[in-house]
Amino acid sequence: MGFDQKGTVVICVSRGESGRWDVSENEFEDPLASFDDKQDACDYANKLTMTKQGASMVVLNAGGPSPMQARDSLRP
Repeated sequence: MGFDQKGTVVICVSRGESGRWDVSENEFEDPLASFDDKQDACDYANKLTMTKQGASMVVLNAGGPSPMQARDSLRP
């Protein structure tokens, strides 16, 4: 997919096989965390994205990827 760039950390939120919302990183095969609620998964992914320099966040919906920027208001 076009959002997975070499050397760039991509945090992805997507619906897992179990029906839960999984948060994964492009470097890892297994999800880092799973949530029942999409918003909880997005909040977790956003915080994780802000801990990794140059990282981006992508939410995979039924219609395809929806890239999101980490919210600066949450940065310390």
